Amino acid sequence: MVHQSRAAGIDLLRVLGLVAVVAGHVWTDHGVVRSALYSWHVPLFFFLAGYFWTAGRSLRSEAIARARSLLVPYALWLLLVGTVWLAVARPDRDGPLALVAPVLGGKYASAPFSAFWFVTALCTCAVLRRLLERFPAPVRWSVAVLGVIGATVAPELVSAVPLGVGTAFPALAFLLLGETFRHVAADVRRPVVTGIGLLTGSGIALAAGVRPLDVKQADLGTPIASVVVATAICCGLVLLARAVETLLPASWQRATGRLAACGIGVVLSHALVLWLMPQDVPDVLAFLAALVLPWAAALALGRSRTAGWTVGTAPRRGRRVAAA
Repeated sequence: MVHQSRAAGIDLLRVLGLVAVVAGHVWTDHGVVRSALYSWHVPLFFFLAGYFWTAGRSLRSEAIARARSLLVPYALWLLLVGTVWLAVARPDRDGPLALVAPVLGGKYASAPFSAFWFVTALCTCAVLRRLLERFPAPVRWSVAVLGVIGATVAPELVSAVPLGVGTAFPALAFLLLGETFRHVAADVRRPVVTGIGLLTGSGIALAAGVRPLDVKQADLGTPIASVVVATAICCGLVLLARAVETLLPASWQRATGRLAACGIGVVLSHALVLWLMPQDVPDVLAFLAALVLPWAAALALGRSRTAGWTVGTAPRRGRRVAAA
């Protein structure tokens, strides 16, 4: 997600979202955790892409920017993780078809490539939104609604498109919702109370049986209700994040900015740490390892000459040049 400036509260929210993604991959089969995290952690990043959307960029410049910040790190990490995977798992012994799944990406790529789909889906979604910029809003929303309908009626077909490209169409709804919310958020008079109310109401809805989403599988949970809950959570979190922004010390703002800026490295590498972890390691330790090790590596890479290749940013030398 490329944007012009950083907001400390939103950076903190991005960090929270990344922590939730890692936790979701550790406690995937834990019903309560899955419901609490999958209901918002992936939609949040599409929502924020819309929240920071800047009109007027050409389709070509959008594609180039997204390729640099998303696809270049994707390709490099695919090579790095794939090398480890080939050496440890030896999938070549199962025939050439076993080697195809990581290349196809999307839902076909399992651990240690579990989160790779998100990068190509986000890139596709952003380029799609830019392509639709020349059309009036009803056309953009029609494409998004058709994507949601398609995922609701035939999720297996939508998710079958390689590289997660199919999931970009229902995800476009979250991007457009984030873009819309940006225009109304400033008019919310009591953001903290409203944000807490949205999160509380969403929690009640989830407890009442509204199912979480699994965007990778184009599973939008309970029709309409799960999308509404995900949107409400994203709106609530953004309101609270912006409300606490001025309360963050300068050192915290700098720290969260650095953590958020290199987040793509965490997305693409944390599943490898979990995959290499012995089965008998407690979940809490696995979670901490999959969080701390990739983030430490991403921070270091963000300061190196390889930053553009590994985390999609320019190397930090004094002032940061950010892309998330």
